[in-house]
Amino acid sequence: MDAPLLVVSLYLGALVGGFAAVGVWETWSPARAARAPLRDRWRANLGLLAINHGFLPLVMPPSNAGAAWFASERGWGLLNAVAFPPGAAFVVTMVVLDAVRYGNHRLWHEVPLLWRLRRVHHSDVDYDLTVGLRFHPVEAIVANLVVIAAVVALGAPVWAVVASDIATITLGHFVHGNVRPSPSVDRAIRTMLVTPAMHSTHHSVERDEATTNYGAVLSVWDRAFGSYLERPRAGDAIVFGLADERDPARLGIVRLLGLPFAAPGRG
Repeated sequence: MDAPLLVVSLYLGALVGGFAAVGVWETWSPARAARAPLRDRWRANLGLLAINHGFLPLVMPPSNAGAAWFASERGWGLLNAVAFPPGAAFVVTMVVLDAVRYGNHRLWHEVPLLWRLRRVHHSDVDYDLTVGLRFHPVEAIVANLVVIAAVVALGAPVWAVVASDIATITLGHFVHGNVRPSPSVDRAIRTMLVTPAMHSTHHSVERDEATTNYGAVLSVWDRAFGSYLERPRAGDAIVFGLADERDPARLGIVRLLGLPFAAPGRG
């Protein structure tokens, strides 16, 4: 198997395998009962997945590996200029790219123009595995271009970028899952990594709660920069989504694609 095909296969394995594993978990032992019809929500979320990953190559994760190869061929970036042992190169790549994802994610909430696009991801009135597929195409492209720029500036090895992306994709399925590890396991995991309970709090309808817990993989960034929240005020009765978009039947593909350009609370 040649290298590009191997890279694509690894990404697909993480996307499909991780999705299937968490899907079985949340079907067998859901943290919460469904609060909205699955048909409307899943049609929208899977439709956005098809648009973003089927028709827009820049949002496909292998583009990050391609950027790493491009930089390595030209000797660009820190890790191409300074020799690092393989283990250290992976750690640096993982930590730096995760920090970039944290900062990027936070900006989508704090900059009003970016928040208009981010509202699409937060408009789902329930929370399960498919929420992790719900991104406006413009956000998906811009967010991935930021990661690509970071990969080139860092000069990360291709293999380290692939490993980092696979870890991010796999944990992304986990944290968006309607699953609940035991309290003791959750506490242990969140000392280092983001958990479903942490990230579901970020999807609260309460704006002050939705501006917390931005981390993608490592929980350290939220703790370090003051955006960590232990749990929502409502506990298990947390309400998800946007205060002005409560009808999932109205939030179809066309509506979601136009949502950033409509005034909040208006059709």
